[in-house]
Amino acid sequence: MADLKIAMIARSEPDTELVKKQLQGIDYDFDVYVCHSEGEAMEAVKGVDLIINQGVKMPKTVIDEIDSAKAIVSFAHGFDHIDHEAATDNSVMVVNTAGFCTEEVSNHAIMMVLACAKKLVILDKLTRAGKWGEETRQVMNNMVPVTDQTLGLVGLGNIGRAVARKAQALGISVIAYDPFVAPWLAREYRVELVGSLNELAGRSDFVSMHTPLNNQTKKLVGENFFNSMKETAYFINTCRGGTVDESALINALNSHKISGAGIDVFDVEPTATDNPLFKMDNVIVTPHSAGTSNRARIAAQIQVGQEAARLLNGTWPMSLVNPEVRAQIEVRPLATS
Repeated sequence: MADLKIAMIARSEPDTELVKKQLQGIDYDFDVYVCHSEGEAMEAVKGVDLIINQGVKMPKTVIDEIDSAKAIVSFAHGFDHIDHEAATDNSVMVVNTAGFCTEEVSNHAIMMVLACAKKLVILDKLTRAGKWGEETRQVMNNMVPVTDQTLGLVGLGNIGRAVARKAQALGISVIAYDPFVAPWLAREYRVELVGSLNELAGRSDFVSMHTPLNNQTKKLVGENFFNSMKETAYFINTCRGGTVDESALINALNSHKISGAGIDVFDVEPTATDNPLFKMDNVIVTPHSAGTSNRARIAAQIQVGQEAARLLNGTWPMSLVNPEVRAQIEVRPLATS
């Protein structure tokens, strides 16, 4: 029997080949648990040294059942499905795969900007219906430019900075609200930091969300923000649905306080088919797919395996969500000789 035990919990049968490939030279047992309930997750996390999580919710009740694992490695950039505060209280590291989908999400955000500005969905629908006349001209006559406009980023992390770089290539000026980013870093990316969310809303022709979901950012953007936006502006969200008051967004769209939106994430997922956003021609929706590509899927598996290997080999992970936990734990002895 191996000295180390790894439990991989997932919502469906996962592909583990690339993960295991990164663990060569380590003596371990690797068990997969497909979890459809909180109770199944609570049982799966017991008696192991490391937990790999592929999309399974881990509230405090699950975290509290961890009796020996020192870390949870998540197959995601976001980590809102894991109660990282409870993990810290239990001296458990939470590790995400930051960076594996930076290019994909930033590309998706830029795609949404362009598709909204060029009214892609509406014109596609009209063209397929054979409508090349007055109805189409009315849509095109109300089309905003892209170049020389201002993009406001809520969050200037890895993905936000990638969006800034790509937007600037299109001739778009970029401003950002992020109280945790050093001014020198913003200057390096030619991004102007603003002092408040409402200032960003009032100055932006496009707003794009790029902040993690946590207790501080839940419904960060709501009625006051949308009231501050230009009537000609568009709102883009490719981070987490919970960062936005979805009802306030729907109201802003219904009352024409903003021109439209590009939404990849929702407050509840899968969201209901009768969500009012689905009935709006000026809203583009995608199914939380911004971070997806063949390359990103492979990169995530490799990164998860590499982080697991670091932890089992007695070193700190590269992407620690709760760094305050360092003071509470000792890194385990090396797993290899």
